[in-house]
Amino acid sequence: MVVASGFVEVNALNDVEKVVDELKLRGIEVSSINEEKIVFLIERESNAEIKKELDSLKETEGVRSVYLAYYSLEGADESSPR
Repeated sequence: MVVASGFVEVNALNDVEKVVDELKLRGIEVSSINEEKIVFLIERESNAEIKKELDSLKETEGVRSVYLAYYSLEGADESSPR
């Protein structure tokens, strides 16, 4: 499982609610909202799935930009033999 965090910047304050609803519909957790920035946490099976989801967010109505601040490495949560 890969976890990523970042924020979405919306075009205007009146777009915040619509974008938050879209994030939740996609199974993306909204951590906080600060004016035109929505902080999110997303969990998917692979880096490719994270990238695909974030790329599609860029095309969402009301979204100006998508920023990735953090992501975990694939397999980092699995036990590895030493």
